[in-house]
Amino acid sequence: MAIATAVAVAFVVGAGSISANTNGIDVASYQGTTTSYFGQFKSYGDNFTMVKLGGRGGGEGSHYVNPKAYAQIHNADAVGMQTGGYFWGEFGDSVAEASYHAQLAVQDAQNAGLAKGSYIALDYEAGAGYNKANNTTAILTFMDAIYAAGYKPMLYSGYYYMNKNVDLSRINARYPNALWVAWYLTTANQIVPPMQYFPNMSNVKMWQYADNHFGVDGNVMVVGSLDNNTPAEDVAKPTNRPTDEQPEETADKTQYATFSGVYVADVWKKWQGKYYGVNKDMGIPVIDYNNYMPIGAITLTDKYGHKLRNQTIQGNNGRMEYFTLDGKYKVLSQTATAVEVQMNGEPVWMMKSFATIK
Repeated sequence: MAIATAVAVAFVVGAGSISANTNGIDVASYQGTTTSYFGQFKSYGDNFTMVKLGGRGGGEGSHYVNPKAYAQIHNADAVGMQTGGYFWGEFGDSVAEASYHAQLAVQDAQNAGLAKGSYIALDYEAGAGYNKANNTTAILTFMDAIYAAGYKPMLYSGYYYMNKNVDLSRINARYPNALWVAWYLTTANQIVPPMQYFPNMSNVKMWQYADNHFGVDGNVMVVGSLDNNTPAEDVAKPTNRPTDEQPEETADKTQYATFSGVYVADVWKKWQGKYYGVNKDMGIPVIDYNNYMPIGAITLTDKYGHKLRNQTIQGNNGRMEYFTLDGKYKVLSQTATAVEVQMNGEPVWMMKSFATIK
């Protein structure tokens, strides 16, 4: 979990706009587990620890579990450090994989004794897909599942990787101040964070400023804390968070959903004389198994989202077809993970992670 850059260029934020809040570290199976180990970092002024829970994909295999996670969480807590967890997720733009990754992350958190209400960060730094919108949908699928399980989601990556592969406006719209960004001024030992070189980004909760802070990754909290007692719902924006009920002040306000990805038309269906498109990742099996989207709402594109001159569907002939949803669709209802929208006068249920709701 180290994305180092040895450049000397500073990303300077306006003077006084960012200040160090609380310093901390993150650990994996390579680091220690004892109270004396964490007590030493407490003496250095570090007051929180993010513990690797596990991972899936790439070098992590089908499911890696950090065997030291329980002891690290327990003993960091014992010396008075706040604790959170992180999970390596190499799922690219696959919504199905992101959902399964989240299931494993919650399982690992519970087995490691990480309290409900704690942060679980998605470590997303390899395997991204070519489409930023689709990557973001998969990431939000993971974060929404973490949220629905009673934990607080966070997104970790390097400065350049995060900006290149993720639509941060969508992440920030649903989960403000949920970014954990890595950017290093130097690979030499850093005792305290050089706040004058804070990366020029908004909605950053934590900055990983060093991969060598007395031999471990050094972090600084710039917004809030890892307080386990803060309810998960307090970290999501009320107007766009995954929730079963809207707050009173927005209950009467009409909301609209937009969809910014490029999607695969898995199959075309004709039903009651009308044609519909189906994307299996977007479907909500319990509510709307087939997830029929009226063809009038669909714009046929190439895989990069460029509109095709010929808008005639190929008709399930084995050729891969792509589409976008370019409208603003009225939100009819929503649950923790799903949203019902009106498309061409018909109700359609979607996985909520695909949508930006305003």
